[in-house]
Amino acid sequence: MFGWLASFGVQSRARSTATTRWLALAPRTLFEGLGQLGGVLYLAPGVSPGVAAEAPRGCLVESMDLAPLLATHYVGLTCAVTCEGPREWIDCVSGQGVALARIYLLPDTDYLAWDGLFADALPIEPPDHRAPDREWLRASRARILSFTRRHLTGLTVLGAYDVPISSLGRGVARDIAASESVGITV
Repeated sequence: MFGWLASFGVQSRARSTATTRWLALAPRTLFEGLGQLGGVLYLAPGVSPGVAAEAPRGCLVESMDLAPLLATHYVGLTCAVTCEGPREWIDCVSGQGVALARIYLLPDTDYLAWDGLFADALPIEPPDHRAPDREWLRASRARILSFTRRHLTGLTVLGAYDVPISSLGRGVARDIAASESVGITV
């Protein structure tokens, strides 16, 4: 008798409303902003073809899993309200419109740094881009990390290390990974 009541409104709860603000920026600006965030959830495909050809001068990464960030020309800052709650993330997109990486805000992220991430950047019209498809996501691995940045004789170096986060943050990260259908390293 109550079966219909249990499914009442499911479609309206499953919908998400998202707004995205697009910015054009250099990898060096991205590296500076990421280095201030604290714990985040980072998704990137295992193999990034063509990234080395686009690598900018003056920027390096400490590990191959961060290499997609070298080719970033645009970022989409997205806020969404989902059935699991609010979500915020950054989509990193190359100059050719290829989705390179996605970075999610977690409860352990420095919210002031997140809000000020690109406060001075000028918005642009959405670039021609492809959202990450299911193949991209299946090839991805989610990792909870904190970005670091260093300056070495004119170079900006982006690194990352695994960071311990709260149980709430781990739960949110697992929920995001499950909704994106990717494995997670916790």
